[in-house]
Amino acid sequence: MNVAILGAGPGGLCAAWNLVKDGHRVVVLEKEPVCGGQSITFERDGYRYDLGPHNIHSQRASILQFLSANLGERLTELRPRGAQIYFRNRRINYPMMGTQVLKSLSPITSVACALSFFVSRLRSLLVPVFQDDGTYETWIVNRFGRRFYDIFFGPYSRKAWGIPPADLSDVVAKKRIAVHSLSELIKSVFVKQETFHPENYRLIRNLYPVSGVGEVSDFFATGVRAGGGEIRTGCTVERIVVDGGWVRGIAYRENGQSRFMDFGATGSPQDWHVYSTLPINEMILMLEGKVPDEAREAARGLDFTSQVFLYLNTKSPDVFNLEIFYFSEEEFPFNRVYDVGLFSRAMVPPGRNAVCLEMTCDYGDETWRMDADAVFERCMLPLERHGLLRRDQIESYHIRRLRHSYPRFRVGYQTKLRTIFDYLETVTNLDTFGRLGLFAYANIDDVMWMAFELTKHLRYRDRIPRLPEELLPDYIDF
Repeated sequence: MNVAILGAGPGGLCAAWNLVKDGHRVVVLEKEPVCGGQSITFERDGYRYDLGPHNIHSQRASILQFLSANLGERLTELRPRGAQIYFRNRRINYPMMGTQVLKSLSPITSVACALSFFVSRLRSLLVPVFQDDGTYETWIVNRFGRRFYDIFFGPYSRKAWGIPPADLSDVVAKKRIAVHSLSELIKSVFVKQETFHPENYRLIRNLYPVSGVGEVSDFFATGVRAGGGEIRTGCTVERIVVDGGWVRGIAYRENGQSRFMDFGATGSPQDWHVYSTLPINEMILMLEGKVPDEAREAARGLDFTSQVFLYLNTKSPDVFNLEIFYFSEEEFPFNRVYDVGLFSRAMVPPGRNAVCLEMTCDYGDETWRMDADAVFERCMLPLERHGLLRRDQIESYHIRRLRHSYPRFRVGYQTKLRTIFDYLETVTNLDTFGRLGLFAYANIDDVMWMAFELTKHLRYRDRIPRLPEELLPDYIDF
């Protein structure tokens, strides 16, 4: 087969790596000048950085064994100190434990939260209008009470997702929140045993490449080229020509020059297959042919958050002394901080460290357009006000932007995906996968697993379909 892969992130590269091993001719098109997608590691002034934390904590033993076998000693196991949330001037372990949360609230606020919980719970059981309605806000209020929602969940969710929680699907709450009710939180005061959750850093095995998560993509890219595959960087896909249920060609711009990959020039479209890791909403709108209006309209209804990363290089190795630090209150413009040196000391110079602050935004908005100095000032003011970090501890700083970060799981997104998937099942030689390609909260281990599943399925393409929803990670329902 001839195979075109759109996007050279870890998913696209893993697919290409498998396919060249199976003897297929593979061409990878990547718009950026380097491979890695969201999982790049870049170097600056003797420091190495990822785009946010990329600890590998897969529940699939096969993926962990694969990485261990191929990266060897380059893959180390983190000994996490755990994640924390800064809440009401206190550092609270994440996921939350009851005693710490209660200590952070005044007696009056604790009583108000308890009363609010009982009122909300009673209303949700007896009054239909207050029952779960598919939104994140209602789901949380019915299980934690309006008061606790207003002081904790609401502010953080608005920051992290960039939309009102009333517009966010309750799928996010069900799958991302480790403690599912206020009563469960209070129970943790008396019962110290924790329930397993994939987001609980205290109960999962964390792995990390010594020189950054980019080592994973580098491994695949090296293997692709060694096996005769072609990776073309600086290539922006503009149109995907579909006719008669087959992709027949791809128009793209390579370093400013228009090019067209004509599938009929070397045989027929039946001899080609396309794997796309492009944002699914944008990929659908790139399709040229008889695409149903409802599929295009569904694509226009999906969107992604963007992010601005502020990297602070510090003069000493000790900063917050934990790998992941969440900030729930709106006073802090960033959602999360990760400690680069605690992931791997090989990433930072001796005696130094770096932390990365993540700010959610919309592509092109005020936050997106801020320069490094403005972002630095905006983030440092609350850190200094709370005595968490001083500017005289900072050696240097810079920013990085990411246009497509997380899918925004707005209420009703499942219906839109179903419409798109129904159409894609009619295009025989096109598969979409990955975080962006499936509109899924997928981590690097998830997209690798998807790549293995799809590529080994290629030989059975004419016998059994591979449905997109079968690839969705377990912790985000379709």
